[in-house]
Amino acid sequence: MRRFTLLFIIVVGCFQFCVVRAQLVKTDDSGIYILAQQGASYFAKLSLHCTEIKFPHMVDDRISYKEKDPSKIWPSFYGCYDWHSSVHNHWCLVKLLKLYPNLPERDEIEDRLDFAFNKDRILVEAQRVALMEKGDFEFPYGQSWFLKLAEELSSLDHPKAKTWLKNCKPLLKVIEEKHLSYWPSINEVRFSGSHDSPAMGISFALDYARTFGRKNLETLLISAARRFYAEKTNVPLDAEPFGWDFMSGYLLVADLMRKVYDEKEFSAWLMAYAPDLMDLSKVEEALIIKREKVHTGMKSHWDGFHLNRIWCLNGLMMDLPNLDPSLKAAWVSQMNAMWDYAQESIGKGNYDVDHWLSSFSVFALHGYR
Repeated sequence: MRRFTLLFIIVVGCFQFCVVRAQLVKTDDSGIYILAQQGASYFAKLSLHCTEIKFPHMVDDRISYKEKDPSKIWPSFYGCYDWHSSVHNHWCLVKLLKLYPNLPERDEIEDRLDFAFNKDRILVEAQRVALMEKGDFEFPYGQSWFLKLAEELSSLDHPKAKTWLKNCKPLLKVIEEKHLSYWPSINEVRFSGSHDSPAMGISFALDYARTFGRKNLETLLISAARRFYAEKTNVPLDAEPFGWDFMSGYLLVADLMRKVYDEKEFSAWLMAYAPDLMDLSKVEEALIIKREKVHTGMKSHWDGFHLNRIWCLNGLMMDLPNLDPSLKAAWVSQMNAMWDYAQESIGKGNYDVDHWLSSFSVFALHGYR
């Protein structure tokens, strides 16, 4: 009888877990996952929680040992274990406020953004970024995430949005200048799905440049993208991820190049660059999920990797309106399976997972939607 009772509890628990998971998302007309309101609230809670947590924090290798409190170093973005994770969790909160302006967490989100985008705090952040590692701190990854955050703020329908964005200008200036000076100085890059990813950095910076009319920056970034990636062909998507990469180095390049080319040029480039992605008989293997039993610690990088692939594929579909329906259906099937796999790790109280995968989850579904 006890064994039966235990089995019953397990079955009910699994059923309840599945119901909760199902409430995170719904599907659009194409069968693609999008956030349900319950999902938006769920990720808002996670991101709000993590942005307030000071410790643990990765400061020892970058800051004087005399100061251990990260909020004394980064008055706005001190939570989430590291600076870049705090930045993209704030992006997440802005996005969720935009998608669901009447979220139950609305007041908490507003308070958090009001705090983070305080003029004096942002000025300190700008000074730190400019000085740290001779301006190389968090470049290109974290710095480009801040550009994406500013882009999201620019279209937020909120009475304080313009003030928040205005207060960000000192840090935006520092980051723009870094992009303007760095990319013309190099002629070759490597594929990467980690913090040093050139494609991710250029891609977010290009979105920012177009949103804010920074023509010089836009021209420079397009030139760099063409110089680095125009001639790349036949990438083996099934060989990813590389090492401990937490993003898809190959698909990040495709995500960038769709912003560089027009639809016709991009279709031709993509066919040469990632032929397996465009072949119905090979696409499932190209997008195969690399499953792990353990999702915590460094193994959580595989969850981020799959969430990043979702956001890249969502972006590709936006600029490939004439994509073969059968091929699109195959992409969508793999994307939704990636989401289900990645969500096995999130929201279970593991800070090493939640401090970054909450925002990655939201970007996966709505970064480009």
